[in-house]
Amino acid sequence: MRLYWNAIAIMIALLVVTSVATADDDGDDGILGDAGEDLGTAAAWGLAFSTTIILWKPGLKYIRANADKFVEDERWLKKKLGKANRWYLKIHYWIGAGAVLVGFIHGVAMNKWEILFWGGWVGMLFMSITGSLLLWKWPPRKVKKGARLLHAQRAVMVITIILLYVSHEFFD
Repeated sequence: MRLYWNAIAIMIALLVVTSVATADDDGDDGILGDAGEDLGTAAAWGLAFSTTIILWKPGLKYIRANADKFVEDERWLKKKLGKANRWYLKIHYWIGAGAVLVGFIHGVAMNKWEILFWGGWVGMLFMSITGSLLLWKWPPRKVKKGARLLHAQRAVMVITIILLYVSHEFFD
């Protein structure tokens, strides 16, 4: 049941992100012109890909738990799943960080300085910082535990997407 609700959440997020990414504005192109808008589209797609982890992780856990039902040699499948997971997570890290950077350049290029426009970016930055704390060996266990709890909060992602949607759809 949880996987079902996660699938619905990611589909809604993708619909919102694509509607923001494909929206056309009134001709105010900012500093970089159309390139500034294209950067926003790239950042939106980067955010959309980064949120696919909501489906990836539960799906991976399900397949690992039921590996014996899918193939005869479950060790082989689990080994391949571990390799795929490491590959996916590396892409998740880099695309997520890239989306934050490209989103910042987009915001500066579009020359919009209202707080609502930057609220969504701050949410993306927050998720990126807490995610990076999980990767480093330096933070103590308490910091990593708190970072994991904050990074995995769906509320942060939902608020970020809502702020991005409202600022781009209604105030752009």
